[in-house]
Amino acid sequence: MSENQTKWREGYSLAAVLSFLAALYFIYKNSDNALTNWYWLMGLFVLVLAVIGKVMCGTWKGVFVDERNVMSLSRVQMVAWSILVLTAVLALVLHNIETGDGNCLRDATGCVPDIPQQLWLLMGFSTATLVASPVLLSNSGAAEPDQKKSEEITNGLAKQGYQTSEQELSGPLYRNESPQDARWSDLITGEQNSNCLHLDLPRLQMCFFTLVALLIYSVLLHGQLSQAAAFESLPDLSEGLLAIIAISHGGYLVSKASQNSVTTTAPAKNSGTDQPAQ
Repeated sequence: MSENQTKWREGYSLAAVLSFLAALYFIYKNSDNALTNWYWLMGLFVLVLAVIGKVMCGTWKGVFVDERNVMSLSRVQMVAWSILVLTAVLALVLHNIETGDGNCLRDATGCVPDIPQQLWLLMGFSTATLVASPVLLSNSGAAEPDQKKSEEITNGLAKQGYQTSEQELSGPLYRNESPQDARWSDLITGEQNSNCLHLDLPRLQMCFFTLVALLIYSVLLHGQLSQAAAFESLPDLSEGLLAIIAISHGGYLVSKASQNSVTTTAPAKNSGTDQPAQ
């Protein structure tokens, strides 16, 4: 790493830390409005993660980029839920401290809101998917593309705006040369060189279900945080919505496992002992 790169990374890191502390102090001093603080906290967390991605990977979306230098759907999902839930908890804690009596800080049960069981399960689904995805990819048995297939993929990616230098077609799994080459379209396209030009329906389905679930729960949080009273718990998540999310996660992992278990083997050659009978 050059001296200039080290300096700008240190500069970004220092600015992020100072901004984070200043924003937290501002939010704490204005903790009477939980809804406004929630918005501020979400923006603050997004900014911090963007700076971390820029410092570590050289791109603002670096926190979503996996070891293949492509955008990871499981990472996006886990980060989104973590930001939504953690910022809401922190906003409610600050609000309860402001609106509650003096015993709030001494009695954590009256200060920190409870998290419903359904929400814990949803966070567990996201964590399990994040952990299982690299394992399934590491066991990939798909064959490497031949020269003709590589040319087709290269031409197809070029039509989508990818430069030739951004493409890495060695091995069965599609890769980018650097984190800066990762694109949002990686979230809904195939992970192998054989299907990277096509939409992956299980991934697309999980994207839609995740967006819908995030929107629904954001509306529930907005309704709760807009009230002036102290809160003992986050809003419950519908069991039907939780079941749909579980099904989408299961379909996503099963599809990933089945795609990466497919192998292409060349026909075996006859050995010297397998001569036809005279």
